[in-house]
Amino acid sequence: MIFWLFDDRAVSRLPNVSLGVVPSDRRMPDFPMPCFSLQDDRLVIVKTFHSEVTTRNPKDVEMRLDTFEQFAAVAVYGDAMRAAIEDIRDGFLPRQERARSELLSG
Repeated sequence: MIFWLFDDRAVSRLPNVSLGVVPSDRRMPDFPMPCFSLQDDRLVIVKTFHSEVTTRNPKDVEMRLDTFEQFAAVAVYGDAMRAAIEDIRDGFLPRQERARSELLSG
C-alpha cells in the first residue's frame, strides 16, 4: 500500500490525469461499493466480491456516472490531494515500524 501512495503522488502530476482523494472528514455522498470503472459514457465495469459485470445499459452507466460525479465533487485534487496522501503515509509508517519492532522483539 505504501508504494501505491508514492506512485499516486507522481501520477497526479501528469497532464492527462486527474486524481482525487475523498478525505475522511468529508461526508460521503454514497456508500462506495461495489467498485466500478467507467470506460466511457457507454460502458461500465462493475466489480463485486465474487464477479465482474460489464454493462452497456444506459441506466447502469448513468447511475455510475452520477455516483462518480458525486464523489468527485467532495474529493480534493492537486496539492490538497498530495497533502492528504502524505498525511496518510505519515500516519501509516510509524504504525508499520512499531509492528515490525514488536515482531522482532517478541
